[in-house]
Amino acid sequence: MPIHSYWISRIEAIVYKGGGGSTSSLIWTSVYNMVVLLVIFRLIRCFWPRLTLQRSELLAIFSMCNIAACVAGHDLIQILVPLITYPQWHASPENEWARILLPYLPSGITVEDKSALLRYFVGESTLYNKLHLLAWQGPFFCWSLFIALLLCVSLAINVIVAKQWTSTDRLSYPVIHLPYQLSAPNRQFFADRLVWIGLATSGSILSINYLNRIFPQVPQIPLSIDLQRYFTESPWNAIGWTPFNVIFNYIGLGFFVPLDILFSCWFFLLIFKFQQIIGKIVGFQGMPNFPYSYEQSSGGYLAVGLIALWLTRRHLKWVGEILLGGNESRIYRMAVLTVIIGLTSLTLFSRYLGISAWVGISFFLIYYLIQVAIGRMRAEIGTPLHDLHFGGPSTIMMNAFGSRRFTHTTLVGLAQLWSIDRAYRSNAHPHQLETLKIVDRIEAKPIDFIRAMIVACLLAGPMALWSMLHHSYEVGIQNAAPVNLYFGRETWTRFQSWATYASETDLAAISFTGFGFLATLGLMLGRLRFIWWPFHPLGYAISGSWQMNWGWGSFFIVWLLKIIILKTSGIQGFRRATGFFLGLLMGQIFVGGTWTMLGIGFNLW
Repeated sequence: MPIHSYWISRIEAIVYKGGGGSTSSLIWTSVYNMVVLLVIFRLIRCFWPRLTLQRSELLAIFSMCNIAACVAGHDLIQILVPLITYPQWHASPENEWARILLPYLPSGITVEDKSALLRYFVGESTLYNKLHLLAWQGPFFCWSLFIALLLCVSLAINVIVAKQWTSTDRLSYPVIHLPYQLSAPNRQFFADRLVWIGLATSGSILSINYLNRIFPQVPQIPLSIDLQRYFTESPWNAIGWTPFNVIFNYIGLGFFVPLDILFSCWFFLLIFKFQQIIGKIVGFQGMPNFPYSYEQSSGGYLAVGLIALWLTRRHLKWVGEILLGGNESRIYRMAVLTVIIGLTSLTLFSRYLGISAWVGISFFLIYYLIQVAIGRMRAEIGTPLHDLHFGGPSTIMMNAFGSRRFTHTTLVGLAQLWSIDRAYRSNAHPHQLETLKIVDRIEAKPIDFIRAMIVACLLAGPMALWSMLHHSYEVGIQNAAPVNLYFGRETWTRFQSWATYASETDLAAISFTGFGFLATLGLMLGRLRFIWWPFHPLGYAISGSWQMNWGWGSFFIVWLLKIIILKTSGIQGFRRATGFFLGLLMGQIFVGGTWTMLGIGFNLW
């Protein structure tokens, strides 16, 4: 885990390369580690046959690496560390942060000694001296505790719902297919010729394109085109940025996603683009954010979360009934107790940040409702992405009530939670849930994997903070990828907007959130009523966010290929083709990952 956190921080935060591995449903660095461990222990067995790595141990390491990557990756530590260092360093007479912000930051949450931040920003130093270590001890402890609480509550929720979703609902959990096959003791996966054909296909294309970056004379194989260039006339140019990308890990994962989901993903993305065109035709000048796709997605996620809880209601009632007795109730009793203590502690932490009690409670209830929605999406359809940019609790509450109705300290506190609220890509919650499905598939003892995940939850925060700070003092955050400073600036200019321009309820935004909520419920009703219904509510919910712009082209390609295979070869052809698509996925992960490490290690790009 420490090595993995170090690696993730380096490639995703400092250098900002690597394809955003932690933002995908299947984290390529974790799979890469799994393959490396398989090779190492295969070689060790040649000399010491008794020294081997059991399947359960390999998958437990995979799970722990996933949790570590989610914390060290794009959407948590990469935002958190700039967030807690930016105010002291960039306070100026012009922004008046010395008056409206710095006095309201609680002690121990941010670095207060500006001299300790000098080398953090300019680099050429080390974290390991007395000045730096003393300055960071408070923030390091506080935020490590916060992250541990956050992850443990997620794990407890997953323990409560896992039996229903795994054994009763028999959800397919498509994302675990590759690690499950890789860890098989008979190594049949590597004997499939189609796996190697798929790996060679994606690997060779990626290798040619990486060589093109180093040697421009090597021809490039285009894998992306922006359709915006073909729509230059009004109102069609309102579609804006619309890339059509060939992304092999999306194609590989997408092959295991149901056809109606694949169709819904690219169809609703185009519907959102069509809404932009309609807005240009009608002339919604007074609604600059029309069609409020982020807000529609936000409403969709809330609806999916409530639908998931409704479908699980009998199981939740059963859990409540068995809490007081029986051996089986022990694990549920601990899980429920963890949820209660964890949510209480998180609310108290938010109070320390300055957030009003009712706002803190509302924030974390909405946050975990979104987590339940994401868990259900991954369990049921294996969606390769679920970013929900700018659609979390703070945005919902600001749209619903306006910043005028919140105290100044509450606004400061909500800004400090932006690292868990900005986007939901690097998210440990569904990885924990998928681990519990893996336990069921390999018939291992759940308690052993739960203990391993608890250890990962406790250590992921400290290791991610350490690795980010280690790199930052060495390189200098202002010399690293520009996005690191951007996240700090984004957080506090957002707060400044709240505090300076007290807003009222945003009726348009909250109306579109409600529309997304009702549309998702309507799509679910249609799915339950009509067997021919082609639209899936989960496809609608995830299609309005930023990341679907990257993925819809790949989903369209795999949707078309899957239809052709099923029409021409039937279910037998589909089963035979799985090896090829897993090979495409492996090529993106292993060949692309190797090139990424070489490029970063030798400063090739």
